[in-house]
Amino acid sequence: MKNPFKNTAFLFGVTKHKNLPKDSGIEILLSGRSNAGKSSALNALTGNKKLARISKTPGRTTEINFFEVEENFKLLDLPGYGFAKSGHSRKKDWGPLLGEYFENREALKAVLIFMDIRHPLKPIDLEMIELCESFAVAYVPVLTKSDKVSKNILIKTIQQVNKATNAQEVLAISSSKETGFEKLRKVLLSLKDG
Repeated sequence: MKNPFKNTAFLFGVTKHKNLPKDSGIEILLSGRSNAGKSSALNALTGNKKLARISKTPGRTTEINFFEVEENFKLLDLPGYGFAKSGHSRKKDWGPLLGEYFENREALKAVLIFMDIRHPLKPIDLEMIELCESFAVAYVPVLTKSDKVSKNILIKTIQQVNKATNAQEVLAISSSKETGFEKLRKVLLSLKDG
């Protein structure tokens, strides 16, 4: 199947609410703890290894990065929460930005919550889930690095996350093995069209 995300391009990064672009079209947020494999997933999703910078240092993304999939459809890469290197001052800056974004943004359709399959549902992930639920925003837990666990643990973890959340669906992906991305693309397109 042709990859509908193949032509995704980086537009710009935003650190302040007033710098957000016009509130139109559809935006899907990509969120997750630092090192959850979000940038790798974005690169595998689009088939472009250079799209999102992958760093050995957690927390390189310190602004909301806008990626355009097609006209009126954007993916927004959030800073990894709990990042070490850029310090708490940054978190202070984009914490309110996120709150305002959730509260006021018409274009926000859904949030993908990336979690390392070996450490899902950390308190900070649950906070993001709570944020989505309090603003009635759809969210999809995406378990990354699924190649690092046995089939048995994979199934158990999906069930565990399913039970602990009100998500319609829980996905498991592996960027290094490029598995689970067909399904992720389908889910993203259905969120866009939904």
